[in-house]
Amino acid sequence: SSPPFSPLSSSQSRSRVGREMQAFDAFSRTENEYRVRTKSGAIISVAALVFMSFLFFTELVLFLSPEVQPNLYVDTSLGELIQINLDITFHSLPCGFISVNVMDKTGNHQLNVHDHIYLTRLSKDGRPLATAEKEEVGEDQHAPDVDLSKPDNVDIEACGNCYGAQSTEIPCCATCEDVQEAYRKKGWAFTTPQKIEQCIKEGYTKHLQEQTNESCNVRGYAKVSRVAGNLNIVPGKFLMQNSRYVLDTKMFEFDGAFNVSHTINHLSFGVDYPGMINPLDGSKKIWATEEGANMSSMYEYFVKVVPTTYQEPDGSLISTNQFSVTEYSQAIELHGARGGGVPGFFILYDLSPIMVDYRPTSKSFLHFITNLCAIIGGVFTVASLLDSFIYSGYRTLKKKMEMGKQF
Repeated sequence: SSPPFSPLSSSQSRSRVGREMQAFDAFSRTENEYRVRTKSGAIISVAALVFMSFLFFTELVLFLSPEVQPNLYVDTSLGELIQINLDITFHSLPCGFISVNVMDKTGNHQLNVHDHIYLTRLSKDGRPLATAEKEEVGEDQHAPDVDLSKPDNVDIEACGNCYGAQSTEIPCCATCEDVQEAYRKKGWAFTTPQKIEQCIKEGYTKHLQEQTNESCNVRGYAKVSRVAGNLNIVPGKFLMQNSRYVLDTKMFEFDGAFNVSHTINHLSFGVDYPGMINPLDGSKKIWATEEGANMSSMYEYFVKVVPTTYQEPDGSLISTNQFSVTEYSQAIELHGARGGGVPGFFILYDLSPIMVDYRPTSKSFLHFITNLCAIIGGVFTVASLLDSFIYSGYRTLKKKMEMGKQF
């Protein structure tokens, strides 16, 4: 028969198993009376604790702050307009000389844009001389109330003579601006403002002469189609001659060169999102040429527009555009053989077929815990090695000094 169960043998068995388990203890302890505490060890311990705390809070901030990651897609958006925002100061070009135009490859041309464009007259040192002027498209503060939808009933004498440029679209001209627009639609150069009654009454020529030594700030926005085109700011107005657009600068009765030196305070293609960079903001171009004052200047900026979406932390989307740019400038000789082109400021834009989508991504909690363990373990290990190295070096040096005293 089997021997009876003994409580003593069972206790001995558990004790033996416990001793065998202790062999796997990776955190062996040393009795306090055998530990040596040093000043260098205390300094290293405090420094390690401070450094671990710094790394902990840094990792916590990174964990709580979502990281924005870009993703690339083919742009499939259709029928949307692009808003070009501009704030440009022309240092040697008066506001009275300037016209803003938008042209694209579909033939959709917006000439002499007034809507949402403001012009501010400035002195040479940049001081505003008057409040910003803005004229809504289709409105003219000098024009009388005339029903142009019924040209047969219009009183030409009461409204104003167009000097041969009248048409069914413009049957009469109430202001100097109306005469210029009628001439432009006919493709005629506006060369004799001093002989136009409306211009004489408004003091058109005197007004231009007063602005000769002024600067001008152009700001506002223009909405354009999603096709390649250009936005230009030029001294004069474009008119159609022989199926092509030419720039009429004779209206100013100005024989000098047009200096298009400028500072781009802001230029963007849509709304800004956090961290967005507009590469042309703050750029300044001062025209200087060895040919002297007889050469006008032309600045061209070739822009590649990249459609972009940005997701806010609350989930809302911002649809906008980034852009890259290269630039080119050249001298233009008006009425001469040298330098083909038109004096002015040109933004020639084209659209990229690739869209960039920015989405915030958060790190997982497991990744956060893993990084914390790596920080604590790494700092503790390096601190232990450094303390061991200093302590061993100190003991070795102390023994050599004691041996030297004995001899």
